[in-house]
Amino acid sequence: MCEEIIFKPIGYIKSPYEDIKNMPKSTRESGDVEAEMIINEEYLESMSSMEVGEEYMVLFYFHKSKGFEQTVPFMGNGPLKGLFSTHAPNRPNPIGVSTIKIKEINGNIIKFNGVDMLNGTPVLDIKDILKPKY
Repeated sequence: MCEEIIFKPIGYIKSPYEDIKNMPKSTRESGDVEAEMIINEEYLESMSSMEVGEEYMVLFYFHKSKGFEQTVPFMGNGPLKGLFSTHAPNRPNPIGVSTIKIKEINGNIIKFNGVDMLNGTPVLDIKDILKPKY
């Protein structure tokens, strides 16, 4: 079994949220608030098939996370739930995932709705949302 896993961010989030207290707890709460993903230019070719209007999963590092509890209040103030049944940022491996909708792509900058990430959040990966083909 691996002792350590090292990730290299592919970019970062430029978000209006500087503090976790003011940040939405989910993409559903963020409404029409826009943010940007600034992707490192070495990955421009990897972005070549991304499309405006499409939804993508963004995997990111909770860079301000400290420690974790095994049970946490759901959505920050609800009933206690087991950590793995939540999206709480304080985790054994502080990796987050959010679904975003692309509004604009300009070079290596992706504007999107669905921001529930702090400004400066490192992006680990982007994956499209598989849709059934009929």
